[in-house]
Amino acid sequence: MDYTELHKKTIIQYLAIIIMLLLPATGLGMPQQKDDITKPTRERVKNDNKKQAASKNQKDQKSASDKDKKDDKKDDKKDDKVDSTRKKDEKAAPVKRVPPPADPNYNGIDVSKHQGVIKWDVVKKDHKIQYVYIKATEGSDRVDEQYQYNLRNARKAGFKVGSYHYLTNKSSVTTQFKNFATNAPRDEQDLIPVIDVEVCRQWSPQQLRDSLMVFANMLEDYYGCKPIIYTYESFFKKYLGLAFADYPIFIAKYSRSADDRPNINGVKWILWQYSESGTVNGINGYVDLGRFNKGHSLQDILYRPAKGKPRVSVKDAVDRNKPKPTTATLMEQPAQSDKAKEEKKPTANDKAKAEKAKADKAKADKEKAEKARAEKEKADKIKANKAKADKAKADKEKAEKEKAEKAKAEREKADKARAEKAAKEKAAKEKRKADAKKAREAKAKQSKASKSSKSGAMMRGAADLSKSQRNDSIRSAQYKGRKINKSSADND
Repeated sequence: MDYTELHKKTIIQYLAIIIMLLLPATGLGMPQQKDDITKPTRERVKNDNKKQAASKNQKDQKSASDKDKKDDKKDDKKDDKVDSTRKKDEKAAPVKRVPPPADPNYNGIDVSKHQGVIKWDVVKKDHKIQYVYIKATEGSDRVDEQYQYNLRNARKAGFKVGSYHYLTNKSSVTTQFKNFATNAPRDEQDLIPVIDVEVCRQWSPQQLRDSLMVFANMLEDYYGCKPIIYTYESFFKKYLGLAFADYPIFIAKYSRSADDRPNINGVKWILWQYSESGTVNGINGYVDLGRFNKGHSLQDILYRPAKGKPRVSVKDAVDRNKPKPTTATLMEQPAQSDKAKEEKKPTANDKAKAEKAKADKAKADKEKAEKARAEKEKADKIKANKAKADKAKADKEKAEKEKAEKAKAEREKADKARAEKAAKEKAAKEKRKADAKKAREAKAKQSKASKSSKSGAMMRGAADLSKSQRNDSIRSAQYKGRKINKSSADND
């Protein structure tokens, strides 16, 4: 992602080798890597400056091959970083330039000062570009000279923009984090921040992993999300591995085939930088091209700080993630000889202070114990009172429940008695009604019989009266000399 001028770096490398070969003869010799790591950052920087000064004074010793490499300076700016890293870290064969990719289906680009002044109003016409990553910082004090211009104008053109930091082993991760956080404001980020890690010189693999983890933790606390780890395929396999499997991964593997996808031992990755020699209208020269892994999209890299998590300051993020002195910050530790100079022999005053401190500590411990005991007694008393109150409440509730149940039983008994009484009264009433009805029927029957008997007697009396009258009529007729029909039924 970021490179220095090839001819200068190559000159320094060759001169450094010559110096290392010549120094043993003088008895000075080069310090071992371990001793060099443990030196303070300032001292190592001074030594580097001396080496560079010596290299400049011996330019006449540069290799004959420099001329050929200088001719390819413009095209090899980005190769310099990858090539030199692989030569020194992995002792691999030099990286050959990959020609423009056959597959132009890219999703995003990453840029730095090496692309010069970018015409973002022209770049925005490329609708394939969904994201843009811009180099912000490197090490503890370097800021990309085009960062602010690219950040401001890329966002103005409507792109989703993110920032990345190039992690070096020439300064502590704490100072590098401060450099990045200070120059890459949270409110101006559309994408998750990226850590570009490609070198392991002067660090052991474990020191690299520890340093990267501390740096990633600081970024996560400050920005509110896990950063993306960018590196190339072989570097990830050799130095990082499963230690960073739970981080979003951005893998560089340059290939002309879309099927030649990165494989980092089964670890899932989100972004693939598949070409370093892409061309985009509005950008002079080559530019890195990237695409999303299958199943991933722009939504997976958008900057979304954790909801409800308070923002922390740079200082708070540093204080929360202090590196272990045995691993990540070896470069910050003074040499053993310097430590010995700083150590002081204990004096009588120091002993008195130590004894006083011990007494104060004992007193404080005693007060703490007494306070804890008092608090425990208070808590026990509160607990006992609460238990007593709970028991009284339970007894009261039980008594009220029993009283309610007894009242309910009495109500049910009274209701039952009332129901039985009502049933008896109803039965007696029904019986009275039946008896009255029966009596009425008997009386009606008797009245009917009596009436019938009286009617018969009257009829019989009427019959007897008629017969007597007939007889009187007969005798009257006889008396008058009338003929009497004796065959008449009325004659007696």
